[in-house]
Amino acid sequence: MNRNSLVLIALLISLALNLLIAGFIVGKHRGSGGERPPMAWAVEQLSPETQRRIRGQMRDQLSEVRPLREDMRKAQAAVRKAVASEDYDPQVLALALEKSREVSERYQALIHKNLVEVSADLPREQRIALARAALQRGQHTKMPPRSPQNER
Repeated sequence: MNRNSLVLIALLISLALNLLIAGFIVGKHRGSGGERPPMAWAVEQLSPETQRRIRGQMRDQLSEVRPLREDMRKAQAAVRKAVASEDYDPQVLALALEKSREVSERYQALIHKNLVEVSADLPREQRIALARAALQRGQHTKMPPRSPQNER
């Protein structure tokens, strides 16, 4: 092989790798492997067709959820920074924790609003399953399932 052929092969390999990397990055940010809708985990007990419909509704809500998720990340980072600071100041930590609570409350209110919206058209049994999953998510121990006639 002459030198021009080697350079051409090297350029083609480089181009192919760059396209592969660019495709991976674009796919990660725009494809199905990207950000999960809020509470997507809560619909796992529902029928596949109901899961698809509700996940679609939840994806539509991402534009509202994203800014709050980012605010939560920033608030949590501020708490970690305040705790780990060489010049520890309890006031700074208290303010960071207060901000974290405030953002968490806003996020929870939005998620609850979204839960009401996505459960509006569900039959009673599926509403119960969705609510049970949503309520148990934050608990360290799972409560045993109750039959629908025992729900209040």
